[in-house]
Amino acid sequence: MGVFGALTVMVAVLLLADLGRHARMVDEICNFGHLPLFGVSSLVILWLLGGRRWPVRAQGPYVGAFFAATALGVIMEIAQVFSPGRFFELEDILLNTLGALSFLMLAYPFSGLPRTTARRWKAAGAGIIAVALAPVGLTALDAWRMEQEFPLLGSFESRLEMERWAAKEAAFSRSARHATHGERSLEVRLSPGEFPGVSLHWMGSDWRGYDWLCFDAFLEGDTPLAITVRIHDREHDRKDEQNYSDRFNRRIVLQPGAQQVRISLQEVKSAPATREMDMEHVVNINVFAYMLKEERVVFFDNFRLEPGGR
Repeated sequence: MGVFGALTVMVAVLLLADLGRHARMVDEICNFGHLPLFGVSSLVILWLLGGRRWPVRAQGPYVGAFFAATALGVIMEIAQVFSPGRFFELEDILLNTLGALSFLMLAYPFSGLPRTTARRWKAAGAGIIAVALAPVGLTALDAWRMEQEFPLLGSFESRLEMERWAAKEAAFSRSARHATHGERSLEVRLSPGEFPGVSLHWMGSDWRGYDWLCFDAFLEGDTPLAITVRIHDREHDRKDEQNYSDRFNRRIVLQPGAQQVRISLQEVKSAPATREMDMEHVVNINVFAYMLKEERVVFFDNFRLEPGGR
């Protein structure tokens, strides 16, 4: 049962470690949680099918427990379609299935297998868990790196960093062109659409003590491009209606070629109409165009916070 203990310790460490603005890690751990949840469910089903005895020595209950747990996972995922705010996700079904498979593989050696064969089953089960746990570890690594690099918010030197970004009506990738910090930039291809752009949704969120949000941009083409920089805090994120007047919005006209954008954080703080922005809990930066008629390409780099002065 050492593997079960090791899994418990790893999850406990990830839950208790200070990994910086924990929502991201909580999301990742909750996703991974499908595996142990359905792993334990498969063992309960195995125990029931095996006549409520342990260990279960016959092979049939193991097969039955696997298919029953897998079917339960599919049914529960389909049921989420009818629940407000929940979604059907194939990744969850995969984790449910891997949970049932891995835990049953760890339990099967107790059915009386020869020692060498038992070790192989245990190793295979542990290997499945390790592979499924890898995304949690990588997210933890990037969350730690994000905290170490702060007040640098985006430099695009690491592939893991790209998980902090999202796109709407646009595509983005790391590029070796027009980098101003390190060797990589963010190449954004804005598609024709209503609000094409990119957003940074995982970052160091305590902006107190800084005076400027800065980033570098390079616009391809021969004509200017109007973009909007939108910034909001945790309180805005939690509201049912995310009103325009409750966040920071700034229209900026990018010129062809290289340039630097600087935004006063005092203006960000005072942007909401009826309150002050919570500068300790800034949660999103969104850079987008409006009603774009043709594809445009912009390179961004070196998103950062700076103290006073210019």
